Amino acid sequence: MSGIVFPWEATDGQPASQSIYTYEGWRLYVNAPVMTPLQLPTLAEYRALPLAGRQQLDQARLRYVMGFGPLSTPALKQVGEVLKRHIRINMQVPTDQVKVGVVIDGHAAHGKTTIAKTIARQFERMIRREAIFADPAASDLFIPVVHVTLLRSTTPKGLALAICQFLNVPLRGKETEQQLVSAVQQAVIRHRILLFVIDDIHFLQPRSKEGKETSNFLKSLMNLTGATFLYIGIDVESMGFLQEHGAPSLASSQTAARFVVQRVRPFGKEDQVWRLLLREVERHMCLLDQPPGTLEHHYRLIYNRTGGSIGSLMNLLRNAALGAIGGTERVTAAELRQAELDYAATVQGSLEDS
Repeated sequence: MSGIVFPWEATDGQPASQSIYTYEGWRLYVNAPVMTPLQLPTLAEYRALPLAGRQQLDQARLRYVMGFGPLSTPALKQVGEVLKRHIRINMQVPTDQVKVGVVIDGHAAHGKTTIAKTIARQFERMIRREAIFADPAASDLFIPVVHVTLLRSTTPKGLALAICQFLNVPLRGKETEQQLVSAVQQAVIRHRILLFVIDDIHFLQPRSKEGKETSNFLKSLMNLTGATFLYIGIDVESMGFLQEHGAPSLASSQTAARFVVQRVRPFGKEDQVWRLLLREVERHMCLLDQPPGTLEHHYRLIYNRTGGSIGSLMNLLRNAALGAIGGTERVTAAELRQAELDYAATVQGSLEDS
């Protein structure tokens, strides 16, 4: 809804964020400037500010803490290298040859969607720089990335409709499945679509009628478009997605033969990268009285609370920062224990610092 701005939203003329599953929202995300770290006053300087000045700074800090990222992790680098390499290969081999896609698999809250959208954004910005456009109209028509999500019990028609809606393809509302498929094919040619990002692929139940039909529809799109397909889902391998219904083995599964699987795993408690990650996050918390190294000192407690999940980690630290900004200006072990977390982390985690 336009005409409404909340205190925590930017007022610098930047448009409000929208769903990345729409073309307009995706373009805003791709073109958005990277958030730059704030120049912070000392605690004494902050306390000397008038109330309005402190409140303004508090809102700016909260906006930054809630929006910074993504963090550079080994998983982001690994998946990025694999996906970009396969996109390059797929772009240059003949259209009639089978293309290889990528599946990002893992448990919930491990940052899979963040990894996917970050890499897709990097790819789009890169390919737009490399492309040579005959005129401005050609640049406007170019849509290298389509980003959609599956819903439970999605049908081929529903998925084709979601793609058409992302691309703002004019529809009468009475199109048949075949007409929608044809519209998608024409859009791929018209817009030079190179990458389809399909999120929540775990909603595609491979043993259901709708799941089998949608899986076959996606394979047909791969054959017809020549684009690279990136799937993101929870426990995709264990749910049987790669071994198609009716296929006696992986060797008989087209999906297994056409996709490279990249598994996103939790950090290990004693991993050096876990401690380095906490060190990096602490620099982004915008607290004015935070002793450097506090989070790293409590790395075992933070791990026990989050299980090494980056999603739970960010929830924990943003929750703690929200309470500290404008207050104590520091996060201690007490705040790390008190911060409320998601149900899975709460049930499976502990408050021990060992």
